[in-house]
Amino acid sequence: MSLVSTPRRLVVAIVLALLPIVAVTAGSGSPTLPNGPTSPTPSSGVANISGHWTGTSAWAQHEVHAISNVTIALDQDDRAVTGTLAWEAPAYEGWSGTIAGTVAGTSPDTQFVGTIELVAPAAGGGTCTGSAVFSGRSASQSLRWDTTQLTIAPDANGQPAAACRGVLRNVVLILGRN
Repeated sequence: MSLVSTPRRLVVAIVLALLPIVAVTAGSGSPTLPNGPTSPTPSSGVANISGHWTGTSAWAQHEVHAISNVTIALDQDDRAVTGTLAWEAPAYEGWSGTIAGTVAGTSPDTQFVGTIELVAPAAGGGTCTGSAVFSGRSASQSLRWDTTQLTIAPDANGQPAAACRGVLRNVVLILGRN
């Protein structure tokens, strides 16, 4: 003798079969994210990465790893991206830079390739500069860009090389949309 009738077993089987579909559909809506709504997708279909971003930068130099908070403001005209960045940690006070590059691929996950021009104060006065090609993932709510090395050298004001940071290796920027 069965404790569950045949029509009831059929209903239970249908509910169990549809449960994963209902769960996926319920989770695929447009949730309100803590960082705000996603920006509209540009006409080319790449992710819109314009706006304000905060996160961390990290690199290695002379067997020492450095981590700092960083902010980025990006403007985007379809695939072309420009912007500014600034480091927030006291040890990197006065560090800033500009960004110019492009994004490719299809939203929500596209790739960035571009140049970051860095300006940092030199020890004892003056300015140090550096430039490197960065690349990486650019999604609508997160960025992860990196380069193998960025050399920060004295500008034309004649500071000694020791006044600047020199070679930073494995530089990574990881940011979330504000």
